Amino acid sequence: MSSAVGESQCRAALLPRKDCRMLTDDAGWDRSLARLRALGQLSATATTRAASAREAIVSAGADREVRDLRLAAYSARQAQSKSCDVAYLRAAGLLLRRAASGRRPPMLLPRLRSVGAAAPLWWVKALHRSGSVWRSIPQAGPKRALGLPLDHPAVAAVTTWAKLLGRSRRAKDVRGSSALYEITEYGRAADGSRAPAGLRIRPGMEDETRRLHSDRHKVWERARAYGDAAQALLAECAVARAP
Repeated sequence: MSSAVGESQCRAALLPRKDCRMLTDDAGWDRSLARLRALGQLSATATTRAASAREAIVSAGADREVRDLRLAAYSARQAQSKSCDVAYLRAAGLLLRRAASGRRPPMLLPRLRSVGAAAPLWWVKALHRSGSVWRSIPQAGPKRALGLPLDHPAVAAVTTWAKLLGRSRRAKDVRGSSALYEITEYGRAADGSRAPAGLRIRPGMEDETRRLHSDRHKVWERARAYGDAAQALLAECAVARAP
């Protein structure tokens, strides 16, 4: 599991033009960017492994024992993937925040423990219940742009993914929304027995509910995309300011 890095709320405010030179002058930034790239690669690899573990469940067929083993392996891989995504998102936000304030980069970024398919069950459950990804989402939109124009593609990418992550965060409680769902009353089944109450989407809210569920589900891929965009922006500034 990744170590705690920075504050839970990361701002995407970026470095003013006059301070951008620090990205090329300070060797610490080169090391931090290299570590951020490594985190991005770990995140991408973990995502691929989780997808492969999910596909393996389908090929298990009717063998209950094999299927149970593969379900457990998938759950562990998915938890590892989420851990990597959160670490990548936090590290990207931390580096942008440090750059914005003109401070040196941090000495350490998250270090991940690879647990593979044999992850302890308590750890897997804790990762799936964790709300760390929501707390790690940055505030939307950079107000300053690392010495680059605000319409520069690298700046625009960070802004776009920050806004999309904000949409995911606003949708995180969609499953319990009384504005979208309602409890149905007791009724009668076809055989005359009493049918239990249930939960249904409120009439006319179907499209909104689907959109919010989609935004919530996409938080992980958006976290990875934000990390990639932040990495590209920091690297672009270093290149632009190189002597």
